[in-house]
Amino acid sequence: MRPKEFSVEPEAPDAARVFAFWLRTVEDFLSSLREFRAEEDPQVNAQRIIVSCLSPAIFPYVEVAASYDEIADIFKRLHLKKKNNVYTRHLLVSRKQTPGESISEYLQALKILAKECSFTEVSTNAYREELTRDSFINGLASSSMRQRLSEKDDLTLVQACELADSLEHAQLQAISISRTAALSATTADVALESIEEEALSSNFTSAATIRNRSSCLYCGGKPHSRRSLFSVPCP
Repeated sequence: MRPKEFSVEPEAPDAARVFAFWLRTVEDFLSSLREFRAEEDPQVNAQRIIVSCLSPAIFPYVEVAASYDEIADIFKRLHLKKKNNVYTRHLLVSRKQTPGESISEYLQALKILAKECSFTEVSTNAYREELTRDSFINGLASSSMRQRLSEKDDLTLVQACELADSLEHAQLQAISISRTAALSATTADVALESIEEEALSSNFTSAATIRNRSSCLYCGGKPHSRRSLFSVPCP
């Protein structure tokens, strides 16, 4: 019944789940030990026992702790970080049955995700707002927008709509700026092409015009004609 050694770093992907199970086994072990020694001496050195269940890599986190409760509190702060309720509920409502996954397996996966969510007793209107918010975020076409909204904890429906509208406006502005820049570059290319064609069609010799340039107007290489029947055209 002795708990296994705990060696999970706080930043590990499954740190919260592993720590919660490990702490439960430690508490059950201490409880059983006290019951076993009830007739003799129910006092148990809990601090010594929990320390003996830590790996050398994890022990430095609680090396200066003075009691069992202090050790447990330190690990809870490190491993049981506050969950983003908007994100956890998004994971729940967006979970789909995967190929080869049975109905029972799919249901179990949903139950596990549901345990990560924070549910409280609310009024009908509040519940309607929350459900609409979750559906709104999950149904957004933009994956980047869904991610930004999911990063916000305890986001109301109004706040979600305002943030989504702001992000959409910013995206449209970025597209407009990109189009303006592309149009400017295209206009410059057309102007340069007109200059070249005008020079080549003038009364002056085209070869002389090309030699007088310091570089090609388009590729920046040695001066050459952009279109030529006798050599490789400008890249």
